[in-house]
Amino acid sequence: MLLAFAAPVLAESDGRELVPEVDAFVKVSDRTRVFLRGSLTRETTKDTTDGEFGVHLDFSLKPILRRQLRGADWERERYLWMRAGYVVSGDLDNRSDGSTEHRGVLELTARAPLPLETWLVNRIKLDLRDVDGASSKRYRYRLGIEREFTVGGLAWVPYAEIEAFYDTRYDVWNRRLYQVGLEIALTKTWRLEPYIAHQDDQRSASGNLNQIGLVLKYYR
Repeated sequence: MLLAFAAPVLAESDGRELVPEVDAFVKVSDRTRVFLRGSLTRETTKDTTDGEFGVHLDFSLKPILRRQLRGADWERERYLWMRAGYVVSGDLDNRSDGSTEHRGVLELTARAPLPLETWLVNRIKLDLRDVDGASSKRYRYRLGIEREFTVGGLAWVPYAEIEAFYDTRYDVWNRRLYQVGLEIALTKTWRLEPYIAHQDDQRSASGNLNQIGLVLKYYR
């Protein structure tokens, strides 16, 4: 399954990006948590750097039990949960063609068990965008599959997913994102997630891109 997803991910594209990211998840109650996200995107072919920061509130609708991840990973303990947030992003190079985006975010994620202890993950997402004063909407649907393994007493979760984007600026499904990765539980509160991704976009300025990302996650 991972090899099948890796084919489009590793295809040639117009750009290459390195994306380091830090996430923090702070439990507020059994049903709510705060999610903070900060990332940098280094476009190596154009020698540009963008930054992004977001703050979100997650609300659980129905809990489930998972064996290794139940102590810290709130996300994988839920059949159904929603997220609302605010994100700001922009260039860090003061480029003449740079832009600043303010984005409201609404998400709904549902999880369903599959055979062989795998999980199907569905997510629908709405981005309410303001890019340099111009408003638009972006609708997103993501479908993924994952499975938890225990190696050396730690939880390892390989996953693969594909996401489609509908942009109201063009009134078309203009973008597809393919991603494969692995989340590794370092401790009860720290996790590491390396991944590779490929973006296929024929309409917007970002174009086609390959990404290598690394996410450091903190749970409290």
